[in-house]
Amino acid sequence: MKKSIIQYFRRGRWLRMASSIITDPKRLIELAQSATKYANRRGWKKIHESASLLLHYIADVATQRYTHYNKRALLLSVAAIAYLVTPIDFLPDILIGGLIDDVTVVLYIVQSVKRELEYYDLYRKGLLLDK
Repeated sequence: MKKSIIQYFRRGRWLRMASSIITDPKRLIELAQSATKYANRRGWKKIHESASLLLHYIADVATQRYTHYNKRALLLSVAAIAYLVTPIDFLPDILIGGLIDDVTVVLYIVQSVKRELEYYDLYRKGLLLDK
C-alpha cells in the first residue's frame, strides 16, 4: 500500500502545483500556514518534529530568511504540503485510516530531502551560515 500511495503522489498534480507555488512567496507562506493548522488539528505527534521542520523550511524560504536552499528539495517539500492540505488524495481523511497516506507522503518526502533539512536545521541553530 505504501508503494501505491507514493506512486499516486508522484504521478499526481502536486509537483505541478508546487512549481507554481514556489514562485510566489505569499502563496508559500499561505501554504505553510494552512499546513500548520492542518497538522495541529490532526494531532500528528509521531511526525510532528519532521513536519514542523518542513513547514519552517518552506516559510523561511518564502520570507527569504533562508536563501541557500536546494530547489528540488523545496519543490518536493511544497508538493508534499500541497498534498496534505488538498482535500483530494489517495485515502480521504474522513475514512478510517485516512491519514495513513498523508503520513506516508510526509515521511517519504522528509526522507527524500533529509540532507537539505539537516543543513537547514544547522542553519536554524546558528551552526551554519546562509550564503
